[in-house]
Amino acid sequence: MLTSLDRPVALPAPLGALVAEYRIEPATAIAYRVQAGQYIQIIDIEGRQCSDLLVFAGAAFEEELDATVTRTLNGLAVPQAGLHGKYFSQMMQPLFEVIQDTCGRHDQFLLACTARYYEDLGYPGHPSCSDNFNRVLHPYGILPRPGWSAVNFFYNTAIASDGTIVGGESWSRPGDYVLLRANRDLLCASSACADDIDAVNAWQPTPIQIRIYDASESFPRAIGRRVSPEAPVRLTRLSAFTPCIQTLTNHLVEYNGFWVPNSFANHGIHDEYWALRERVVLMDLSALRKFEVSGRDAGALLQLSFSRDIGKLTIGQSAYGCLLNPHGGIIDDGIVFCLGETTYRYVGNCDSDGDWLRRVAHQRGYEVTITPSSDWLHNLALQGPCSRDLLRPLVALDSEFGLGNLDELGYFRFATGQVAGIPVLISRTGYTGELGYELFVHPDQGAALWEVLMQAGRAYDLRPMGMLALDRARIEAGLLAAGREFDDLTSPYQAGIGWAVALKKPDFIGKAALEQIKARPPYVAVGLVLEGNEIASFGQCVHPIGERWRVGRITSATFSPILNRSIALAQIVPEYATIGTELEVGFVDGMQRRIRAVVGPLAAYDPTKSRVKA
Repeated sequence: MLTSLDRPVALPAPLGALVAEYRIEPATAIAYRVQAGQYIQIIDIEGRQCSDLLVFAGAAFEEELDATVTRTLNGLAVPQAGLHGKYFSQMMQPLFEVIQDTCGRHDQFLLACTARYYEDLGYPGHPSCSDNFNRVLHPYGILPRPGWSAVNFFYNTAIASDGTIVGGESWSRPGDYVLLRANRDLLCASSACADDIDAVNAWQPTPIQIRIYDASESFPRAIGRRVSPEAPVRLTRLSAFTPCIQTLTNHLVEYNGFWVPNSFANHGIHDEYWALRERVVLMDLSALRKFEVSGRDAGALLQLSFSRDIGKLTIGQSAYGCLLNPHGGIIDDGIVFCLGETTYRYVGNCDSDGDWLRRVAHQRGYEVTITPSSDWLHNLALQGPCSRDLLRPLVALDSEFGLGNLDELGYFRFATGQVAGIPVLISRTGYTGELGYELFVHPDQGAALWEVLMQAGRAYDLRPMGMLALDRARIEAGLLAAGREFDDLTSPYQAGIGWAVALKKPDFIGKAALEQIKARPPYVAVGLVLEGNEIASFGQCVHPIGERWRVGRITSATFSPILNRSIALAQIVPEYATIGTELEVGFVDGMQRRIRAVVGPLAAYDPTKSRVKA
């Protein structure tokens, strides 16, 4: 048993059948052999400890890890689980790949620490990882170097916008690890970094554990996420639809704790986008978080914490709005579904939404239960002008909602029923700016629902759609993305959804602050149409024409094929937010190059929402 901050720390249980296990003491390194197909687990035992890795292949160890080749081929600066986590030699041959990562913060920019580094800072003779590597590699005939290019796992470094490398104390927690799979027979060398003169190892180097697992093991690709600082790590999940999706593409990325498709093979973002605008697409939105809010005070809780007037909802109706904090900031945006007089469902983006609702309920003494339902409600979105025609012959709605057929299901209405005999909840909602539906289903029936819709979609030339095309569509439609258009310091009036605030409600969280903000929000959300086809970037500054000073910033941007223009969403000070105002977007450093832009409505595509309400 080891200690970290005077607390006992136990090694996590092995993930599978162990072939070998090694302890690397602080400020030392080891060399070890791994066979092709075997797995390497590098464990930070006590947390906040970095570990360099060197890898060699070939009969004379002539091939070695090459960071430049790896970054170039992957188009990534840091390790990432999955197909884009492969590491290559100078011969452009894969050496190993990242299978799992529970830390999420590593370095691929720098050398392992060197004697020169310590000498320059006034510590001659200090142990260094490069010197330690020279010692353990000498028996294998590998010549020493003053500095070794390494994968620096658990190092907290990043490249700032001006190109400088910044860093600090490692983010890794006790038991955090990376799991690698060898693509070749390898000679590996790993260190427990010797640095105790700055914050990278929290000023006190600690041990690293290496475990080698048999090639017969099978570990899912995953990235570890924590809902809160105290919560345990949860690995990336598959939705009920992922196995079907994986037969159509291997371009999956981690999003909000799930593997989701970025684009589909043989189609891509342009084909998927036009299928949405002209025909119909199918998307996996299971990464949304669902919570059942029930009990005597369920309505009162949502009335207090949600921006819309929940009292106006009847069974079968839903409303888009946001959870608010006391200063009027947006905790999250989402939809409330009225399932009954004392039963609601909240669909948002974050696991922490449930924690917030529970906290508010506890503070007010409400009799209410908040139950996460994300694990037994996965959902697809069927979107596009042909979505109703495709779905109509497949749907039978339950009689208690009083609807004769799908055509009577209005905007922001929902009903339970069956699609080709599969029980679903069908909601007239979406995130694309097109006519569409969302279908919530138990995971056990997910694959069957996917296949039914894909089969029926052949008559309409349906395409499955990934996140890249979805992001383009939602920007055109002026729809918000967390971390882009809003965060918990952004009010609904700044984010462009002031219409989703029911200020006439007697009381709700953030009301007093929003009453003040409404009169003059610090920024106003607008759409911009740029001159030329270049795409702006998140955070780029917006200026008055010819002026050095700023009046806003870009939050999202894309090229709109249907408008044949480069467009953006931005937040602008009110004095410059009038439609038709000409501004400039600052490229490069904001001064060397400017692109003119004209202020327009938030939704550049169908601003009146006539298509989605059709």
